[in-house]
Amino acid sequence: MMDKSYIGLSSRYPRLFALGVALIVFLGLWALDNNERELAIQKQKVDIIEKLVVLRTKLGTGMTSNISAARVLAVTFATKPDLSDQEFKVLAAEVASANSSIRNLVLVKGTVASYVYPYKGNEKILGVDYRQLPKQWPVYQRMIEEHTIQIAGPLTLVQGGVGLVVRIPVYQHENRDEFLGSIAMVVNYDQLMEQAGIAQVQNEINLAIRGRDAKGSKGEVFLGEANLFTGDAVRQSIILPGGSWELAALPHGGWQGTTRLSRFIEVFGLIVCLMAWMLSYQSTIKRRQRELNAEELRESEALLRLRNEALSATSQGVMIAARDGHINYVNEAACHLSGYAEHALYEKKLGDLFTPAVATMLAQDNQEKKPLTLEYSRKADNGQLSWLELLLTPVYDQKNVLQQYVALLRDITDKKLADKELEIAAMAFETEEGILITDANLVILRVNKAFTRITGYEASEAVGQGTRLLQSGRHDESFYSQMWEEICRNHHWQGELWNRRKNGEIYSERLVISAVLDEDGKVSNYVGSFNDITEHKVSEEKIHQLAFFDPLTGLPNRRLLLDRLARALSLSRRHQRYGAILMIDLDNFKTLNDTQGHNMGDLLLTQIGKRIHACIRADDTVSRTGGDEFVVLLEGLHEDLQYAAGLAENVAEKIRITLSQTVNLGHIDYESSGSIGITMFGAEAVGIDELLRRADMAMYQAKALGKNSVRFFDPSMQAALEFRTAMETDLRHALMHRQFVLHYQLQVSALGDPIGAEVLLRWHHPARGLVSPLDFIPLAEETGLILPIGLWVLETACKQITIWADDPVKSGMQLAVNVSARQFRHPGFVDDVKRILHETGTNPVLLKLELTESVVLEDVAIVIEKMHAIKKLGVGFSMDDFGTGYSSLSYLQRLPLTQLKIDRSFVHNLPDDVNNANIVRTIISLGASLDLNVIAEGVETEQQREFLLQAGCQAYQGYLFCKPIPIDEFDRFISTRHALQKADSPKVEIQVS
Repeated sequence: MMDKSYIGLSSRYPRLFALGVALIVFLGLWALDNNERELAIQKQKVDIIEKLVVLRTKLGTGMTSNISAARVLAVTFATKPDLSDQEFKVLAAEVASANSSIRNLVLVKGTVASYVYPYKGNEKILGVDYRQLPKQWPVYQRMIEEHTIQIAGPLTLVQGGVGLVVRIPVYQHENRDEFLGSIAMVVNYDQLMEQAGIAQVQNEINLAIRGRDAKGSKGEVFLGEANLFTGDAVRQSIILPGGSWELAALPHGGWQGTTRLSRFIEVFGLIVCLMAWMLSYQSTIKRRQRELNAEELRESEALLRLRNEALSATSQGVMIAARDGHINYVNEAACHLSGYAEHALYEKKLGDLFTPAVATMLAQDNQEKKPLTLEYSRKADNGQLSWLELLLTPVYDQKNVLQQYVALLRDITDKKLADKELEIAAMAFETEEGILITDANLVILRVNKAFTRITGYEASEAVGQGTRLLQSGRHDESFYSQMWEEICRNHHWQGELWNRRKNGEIYSERLVISAVLDEDGKVSNYVGSFNDITEHKVSEEKIHQLAFFDPLTGLPNRRLLLDRLARALSLSRRHQRYGAILMIDLDNFKTLNDTQGHNMGDLLLTQIGKRIHACIRADDTVSRTGGDEFVVLLEGLHEDLQYAAGLAENVAEKIRITLSQTVNLGHIDYESSGSIGITMFGAEAVGIDELLRRADMAMYQAKALGKNSVRFFDPSMQAALEFRTAMETDLRHALMHRQFVLHYQLQVSALGDPIGAEVLLRWHHPARGLVSPLDFIPLAEETGLILPIGLWVLETACKQITIWADDPVKSGMQLAVNVSARQFRHPGFVDDVKRILHETGTNPVLLKLELTESVVLEDVAIVIEKMHAIKKLGVGFSMDDFGTGYSSLSYLQRLPLTQLKIDRSFVHNLPDDVNNANIVRTIISLGASLDLNVIAEGVETEQQREFLLQAGCQAYQGYLFCKPIPIDEFDRFISTRHALQKADSPKVEIQVS
């Protein structure tokens, strides 16, 4: 029931009531209109925010992509400070081709622009010092001080135009405090803006950007009107490496509805008077507003589709998530990089996809969060590992309220692999070998620590110098000319040479030089790696000195004399020139030793050696063969025997007169003299032992005729020739009638276990009985009969190995077969070995070929090639009589040997002979350093075996264990030995007589 007071009031005050009603209508309409205008303004803001988000994503993605590409150059510059102009251009071309908005790339060493790409159109920037550019120097200086990427601009460039200059500081790879320079990248400002669609955005809204030099809100406005940042414009920040930009935008003409109150007051009377019309007008306005809203919705959807298409076109993955991290947008690249389908990503949150750092960031309070950058790896379904870089950026509205997250994914697998390769290359560079890298002009560019350790030169001292810094002066120009001819021809050289350390010390090195070619096939660099082999050279010289020279006089000893005599005989027969051997024995030397002592005797021998040496030519040899006996070898005297004999007699007489002169021995003057025997050698085949015997006989004839005289040997040439002819005939007969037999000498380990045997050739002559190989092998070598004999020995040994294969006791024993020089050098030797192994079915591992040092010293390259071919078959090699020759250690390193055999001459007087003991120890040590087994032959006493064991020798051969015996006797010996060992009877010893 209506209140009566209310009815009365409306009746008494109709105007007031009408005014009240009108006021109520006005307020209602004003409230409704205000709500509608606020809604319209809010929609305008949402529209502008969407435009700014798209613009910010395009600008941020464009700048980040360019900077990421430039970082590749920065990493390369850091790891290779000496990066060449050509290398820079190649890398820069790849970067620029993948990022079209990059105008140019500049490598700045220190503060000076050194390289630029592309060169055309950017010539002005080369050589520019940033300290001379007032507008750019503060930014560059801030980059150095803050160790961060700096963005300068937009600014007018030296080479013309407007651009953004991005500078990435570069520091030394191993010392982060050492500033090397920077990589400067000029981004085409106009192209960047064009790619972001700035022109279209400015047509739609009033836009301004500030943050020149990436200073964010503190930077100058470089696009649009500055007053936009003082009003209520919508603002967005673009986070860039090294800073940020800030966007501000308003609709053209400002926000609509700022004068709505006056407009409503003006039409208030019309509303009251034309209520009916107003009602109709309001209905029409609302219907039109609905249509506008629908149109705006369609435009927003179209813009959203356009944004999605733009984001889908980029190679970087883009994800947009709500404040809680729930993903509400992904592009195709994000699906590909993350490994999830699109519908699966929409069901996940960012924290479910990435590392815990992302979940931690999402869980933080709604405070100002900084962009998060991280790297992580992901294994694809095919098992391939890929690396991704995530840039997660929070998005705030103008009230600084978090609205959403934008995640950018980028595939950095190639960068990671490149970084790993650089790391591996850096590790490989620091080896135990000295390494230096030069340019094409041999100027040193880089060295490693081993170079400094070996040469004494620090890297700072060597870099920039020529390689002549290390030359010792021991090699002439022809040596270097030949070396560089081979490098130019093969782009490779290796060998030994002498160089000089910083302290002046000369050292020997094993050097390998390789040429590095550029894309045009021209040499751009040289890489040298070397090892200090001075100690090997010293060891080699020590072995040579101990083995071939008399320690008292320093003259060649008997071993070296025999070697030179063998060479002299060969040359004499080849060139048809006669030579002579002088055997010299001091008269009454024993009396001096007995009366004055051995010290006086040694002093006399030393001075006598010097006097004899002064009487001969430089190419002749003076040797002390033992005691007071000296031998002189005169080579190539003359083609005529009588004339050559006259020359030899003159030299002998000169020596005799010299020896007859008084020798001062300190407190006494000693009257010395010598008896000299001479024998000639030439075209006829006379053995070394026979020549020395003849010279010795002639010397004793001189002594018998009163001493202090010279005598020639009177040879029975016919008898010698007849004996040689008969021996050759008997050899051929022996081969045809199978008079040769093999004897086997046991080889044992350090524990005494049988490990093999050496095959030794014997000749059962019907008249002479058992003939020693020393008596017929040299003749067989000279006549060529050694070839069929050697093949018979090799084939017989292989058959024996095959027979033993079924015997569990002997199936693992290895047989060693001696191969003569002539047999090994035969062109078909490798094929003969293959054939025999195939025909006999022999296990090649159980066959070992023994070569003497003289075999490998001639035609070393061919010998090594043959040895490698045989080694591939499984056959091993042993260096027989090691230490009696003078092979180079460098050759030993190249030979595919498995064993060194110590000659019996060194073992004979062990352990009493100090010189031989030193030689044996040196050989064992050398074998260990070359990873070769060592076996000693001629072991006859337990003292010798014990010394060898203590010195490190693990295998032995000699009469202490078994003498050479026929195969039947050898088989019984091994079987009996095995039976005794199996019965565990260590006290029982097997002796073979």
